[in-house]
Amino acid sequence: MPANAGQYLRFLGLAMEMFGLASVALGERDGARYWPGMTSDQVWSIVIVGFGFWAVGTFMNLGQAARRREAGDDE
Repeated sequence: MPANAGQYLRFLGLAMEMFGLASVALGERDGARYWPGMTSDQVWSIVIVGFGFWAVGTFMNLGQAARRREAGDDE
């Protein structure tokens, strides 16, 4: 697994969350449907999955930092 996979997962999760939240905010602003014509449940599912990606990426980064600290590679 690449050393920066956690960062990629965090970025992907954040992008998914921002897409979902922006869709909710803009869709409810004028009573229109959500951006790609999805339902509210689908949009919130994207937000939840995005949060899951972000959380997994964060835990991967924390684990990698802990291993570096134990090995004494802190710079």
